[in-house]
Parts: sequence; C-alpha cells; structure tokens
Amino acid sequence: MLGREHTPENDFLMTFGPTTVKLKTAENASVTNRPDVVLRLAQKIPVSTLRATSNNRNRHLLDVADAYAKTGEYAEAFDKLSEIRASSPEWIPNQTYARTVMRRIIEGRRTLTSEMRDMATAIHLDL
Repeated sequence: MLGREHTPENDFLMTFGPTTVKLKTAENASVTNRPDVVLRLAQKIPVSTLRATSNNRNRHLLDVADAYAKTGEYAEAFDKLSEIRASSPEWIPNQTYARTVMRRIIEGRRTLTSEMRDMATAIHLDL
C-alpha cells in the first residue's frame, strides 16, 4: 500500500514496503525448502539498494546462498557469502546459517580454494 520502502527515523531495522514483502516471500520459500523459488524471486529484488542489515538484506543473501548451494551452484553460493562478508564482516562470523551454507559448499566440492578456506576460518567453521 505504501508503494515504497518506509523506515522510521528512530529504527532503521523496522523497514517495511514492497521490497521487504518480496524479501519475506523469498524467505518463506527458503524455509519451505524451495530453492528454485528463492532464486527466481531473488532476481526481482533490488538488494543493491538496501542497507546491509541483518533482518533484511543479509538474511536474504544467506537464503540466496543456501538456495544456490542446494541446487549445486557452489560458486554462486560462495560469491553470495563473500558479498555478505565484504559488507558485514562483523556480522557473518556469528551466523550459524552461514556455517550451514558453507558446509553445503564444502560437501559439494572436490577441492577448496584458498578463499574458501579463509571464509571457513572467518566464520569459525572447522574443516
């Protein structure tokens, strides 16, 4: 109904609007184990215009990374984790979900790159 994202002045985490609805729709697809739907919806979500917040953008990018990993697109999954780490290096090490996604990547690959080993260390995942 707003037609745009709205963020109260005193709480940037309370953003709501059409993009937030799309993010939550993709999150629902992730929770119901529909990675194909997550990836399809993600193509229509302008995450580059969102602030790197834990409740919206970062969580959505973890959903996208997980969807890529579940569909065997490990390079894309790792790229999303790297994108989160670059924008929120203090946040990602505390995310169990990030470790879960990284485990999927590791289990699906024959070898790990030095960047992947570095990511595992950064998010406190034992290899």
